Formats: sequence, C-alpha cells, structure tokens
Amino acid sequence: MTEKILVAVDLSKLSEKLVAYGLSLARRLDAEVTFIHVLPHTYLWKGYEPWIPKELDDEVQQIARKKIAYYLHKAEERHPPREGDHPARILVEEGNPADRIIKMAREENYTLLIVAHRGHSTLERLVIGSTATNIARYAHCPVLIFRPKEG
Repeated sequence: MTEKILVAVDLSKLSEKLVAYGLSLARRLDAEVTFIHVLPHTYLWKGYEPWIPKELDDEVQQIARKKIAYYLHKAEERHPPREGDHPARILVEEGNPADRIIKMAREENYTLLIVAHRGHSTLERLVIGSTATNIARYAHCPVLIFRPKEG
C-alpha cells in the first residue's frame, strides 16, 4: 500500500516552508501527497450576503489554489521530480479546517497528516482552539507538527 500524506496549508507565513517540507518528505518516503487549504464557511459573513457577489467564493478558492501551486512550484525547483514520483494534488475545501482535514484523512485513508505549529489567528486559537491541536487530538493517523528551524 502506498503511503499517503495530507499537508494542511493555511497560507500563513510558514506555508511556503511547510509545502517544501511536505513535498520533500513525500518524495523521500515514495508517498502520495495532497496539499489542502480549508476556507471558512460563508455563513461567517451572515448579514453581508447582499453585498458579497457569489463569484467571490470562486475567486477566493482560485487565489488559494494559485498560492499553493506557487509554493509547490518553488519546492519542485529545489526538489525536482524524478521518474516514478507521485504527482502532488492541491485541494481547496470549505468548512471548519480541523473537521474537514480529519474527515478527509479518514475517508481517503491518509497515513500521515502534517500541520504547521501555528497559523494566522490568535483570536481564533483563543476562541475555538488551535487547528493543529484539534487535528493532533482527533486524527485517526499520526500527525506531524511542523516547526521549522528559526533563522
């Protein structure tokens, strides 16, 4: 069975290093790798819907996809693909990040999850908890918390 790695990318400052690390690890382990970004539910904008165009969701998803693709391109420059390497996938989902990532990992039989040790929002972490903490606590498989060397 081929190992499968799911890398949760939140587009924070650590994301470029996280993508490079995830790709490098997948190549060393001869594993499939998927990079996932989860957008918050649009219900968070409740009350603003009359002024928010429907196309905004698609635009935000495309921006996220392009940003991850850019990070992946830069990582592939440092770690060029070899014959037999599995192609990387990029997914952009919507919902609660920890819930969506855990559900996808279980449903698609991922064998390792990789998340950054911190992301964007201090307020979100205080109110609902860290995405990394929730994933580490509830995932069905091992979780690697990525903390790059400083400097």
